[in-house]
Amino acid sequence: MIHGPCGVAKPNCPCMVDGNCSKNFLKKFCDQTTLDSNGYLVYRRADSGAFVEKSGIQLDNRSVVPYSKTLLRRYQAHINVKSCNQAASIKYLFKYINKGPDRAEFGCVQNANEGQREDGKDEIKVYYDCRHLSACEASWRIFAFDVHYRYPSVIRLPFHLPDKQNVIYDPDDDLDSVLHKPSVASTMFLGWMEKNEKDPLVRTLTYVEFPTKFVWKKDERVWDKRIMGKTIGRIHCVNPSMGEAYFLRILLNKVVGPKSFEEIRTVNGQVFPTFRDACYARDLLDDDKEYIEAIKEAYYTGSGYYLCNLFTTVLASNTLSRPEHVWENTWEYLSDGILYNRQKLLRIEGLSLPEEQIKNLTLLEIERYLLRNNSSLSQFSSMPQPDSESIYLADNRLIADELWYDVSATGVEFHNNLSSLTDEQRLVFDGIIEAINNNAGGVFFVYGYGGTGKMFLWKTLSASIRCKRDIVLNVASSGIASLLKLDVFIILDDDVADLLRKTKLIIWDEAPMNHKHAFEALDRTMKDIFKCQMTFGGKVMVFGGDFRQILPVVPNGSRREIVKCFNHLVVYLE
Repeated sequence: MIHGPCGVAKPNCPCMVDGNCSKNFLKKFCDQTTLDSNGYLVYRRADSGAFVEKSGIQLDNRSVVPYSKTLLRRYQAHINVKSCNQAASIKYLFKYINKGPDRAEFGCVQNANEGQREDGKDEIKVYYDCRHLSACEASWRIFAFDVHYRYPSVIRLPFHLPDKQNVIYDPDDDLDSVLHKPSVASTMFLGWMEKNEKDPLVRTLTYVEFPTKFVWKKDERVWDKRIMGKTIGRIHCVNPSMGEAYFLRILLNKVVGPKSFEEIRTVNGQVFPTFRDACYARDLLDDDKEYIEAIKEAYYTGSGYYLCNLFTTVLASNTLSRPEHVWENTWEYLSDGILYNRQKLLRIEGLSLPEEQIKNLTLLEIERYLLRNNSSLSQFSSMPQPDSESIYLADNRLIADELWYDVSATGVEFHNNLSSLTDEQRLVFDGIIEAINNNAGGVFFVYGYGGTGKMFLWKTLSASIRCKRDIVLNVASSGIASLLKLDVFIILDDDVADLLRKTKLIIWDEAPMNHKHAFEALDRTMKDIFKCQMTFGGKVMVFGGDFRQILPVVPNGSRREIVKCFNHLVVYLE
């Protein structure tokens, strides 16, 4: 009988046609699939209608697994081909090949004559997974042959940051006894520096080179001179994300004979505050110029949000030596579009934001990208952190309106007005500013009839506050300003309340024109908002006006009733 591609000659084989093995069986079956240039199957789950019957079951294209036509024809067997392109795959491959012959499975069933069989099945009790040792493996272990060996031997050298060595203890151990263990007071790392201090002849060796000349005696916890044998040292690996520990490991491969942690951080006689700075002084780290140039190049074709995503990807990969250096050189590119989107959000055309606030908003976008990848800026100690409070306040349209001015122009106006104040105006100005700077609160009343310079004083006070990018609120009780004023109901956590919290000074002009109920309502409201029982919640209030002007009208009221409507303001001033 002729053997076909399947390598069998049974009458019931699927390749048998009219008593003979069909040569076209494999070709016919392969034609229903697509093969790549190496003969590997490009798997398709579409059912073409072709099938073979095996043990009464019809198998079509959906049952075909990827295979190599060349290997299948050559070895007449099914071979599952996989590409080992990772270290973990290669490790698994060798472990699988050398683990020995197949395993045996058996179950223990209780004899019915010895007792009644239990109805429930205890899988753990009746099932065992055992390994069969072949004769070659058994003889190898009987004769105690080496399973593996390494020459020369390698000693792993632990290290730690100052006062941060690892301590191993059991849950029942006493804390004081754990802290007084010899392994805590004298580690291999500390013993190396002590040896450098006592023996000047060993100061030419790095920590890695030290085990080639000295051996660690665990019982005495000291380094002693090596007499025999050969050993090389290897420092434990550290991920760059561990920060200072990573930079310390770099220095330990270069620094010879240090007697303390300070000497490890010393370069050319200068002691640096961190191990990272010492690495830069020794030119052991890159300057990250390629990442800065990459972001600048991407700026011409990508948006600010794309650049933030790019910066976040590089930051999360722990490939930046100094991430704060890259941030300081690229934040203007990363913040592209931040101000535009803020203008759209707050519906304020021409909105201007200070540099620190734009940086803050950009850091917030970077933080959002990192959080999506289970990371955070808090994991990078050298990077600036976003101020969540200032970002929240930036979303307040009322605050944005009050901060919408040119700081430089306001500063020029303030200095010009300050030099033009009279002695009396300057005295009032200094008293109000002192109360603001000391956060002491206070209520002031500037009395004067029209033309005495009250408005000029208000402008000078406002300019002095705004040139520092703080908020001052100007209120009027009469005139056009009062006609444009809207009645607002203030809630403790709404935008108006946040505006009042950020306000440094409130100037209320033409105050005598208001009823005393207005001052009482404002006083109670601000006490509730600031949770402070001081007058007006501790805010600095400046009232102005002339008591000789028209007072609030009380219909059919007597002189006493008219005067009573504003006497509450007098009480505040007293």
